Amino acid sequence: MQKMFKFAVTVGRSENVALEKLAQTWAVKFGVKYVERGSRGSLGFLLDQERVEALLVATNKGPQVYTASGTFFFHPSMAVLRVQRLKKHESDHFSAALALKPGMRVLDCTMGLASDAVVASFITGRTGTVCAVEASPLLHFVVSEGLQNYQAEDVDLNNAMRRIETVYAEADEYLYTLPADSFDVVYFDPMFRIPINASSNMEPLRPISCEKPLTEATVKAALRVAPCVVVKERGQKLLEALGCTEILGGRYSRVKYGIRRR
Repeated sequence: MQKMFKFAVTVGRSENVALEKLAQTWAVKFGVKYVERGSRGSLGFLLDQERVEALLVATNKGPQVYTASGTFFFHPSMAVLRVQRLKKHESDHFSAALALKPGMRVLDCTMGLASDAVVASFITGRTGTVCAVEASPLLHFVVSEGLQNYQAEDVDLNNAMRRIETVYAEADEYLYTLPADSFDVVYFDPMFRIPINASSNMEPLRPISCEKPLTEATVKAALRVAPCVVVKERGQKLLEALGCTEILGGRYSRVKYGIRRR
């Protein structure tokens, strides 16, 4: 299992009785301490005082995670633009690498912010299945809540988010619980393995992320679950080391998609 981190639960500045009760419910759910906010100062102060690595904060806009690097809250982010482009029949390297079609069964083993899962759900549609696995309990919680409650202007985007099934588990362990051939494709994006400097919005997540590297053994386990595995990485050599024989990606893109088939 991944190294666990310490966190507590509190409320935002605009606290009220309903939010306090909700936060207390979350504290019980995770088996961690509920910290009364009152006039005790900033979240940074509480982080230091409680000696935790993160705070799960109940706010009027939904759950947020505060770490020493900043605040994280759910937003479909790039999925909004990508869905708009797909509606215009523009290309998308992710969907091309997975050969996504309506009705497909997709297992995303590294949910993260769920942007790829949302795109996959949009393409596979009502007849398809998208299951997204996340090993970080706080990231899984905040993103799962967002997928079910965030209201975008695009109805199709909302429907795509609502259809995604999320699972809190480590991918390698979860794969062994699945029947053979239960999905059409398995996807990995080891998003925290090689940071991209421009992704400053990801910094608040690093203290609570699962940094377990993807191994060939896990890829082989995924090949039992689906006939095709796709890995997103920043280096072609890493993809080749995982047994990927097909490499896709834009000519000027920093990321590549490696494909390994049975």
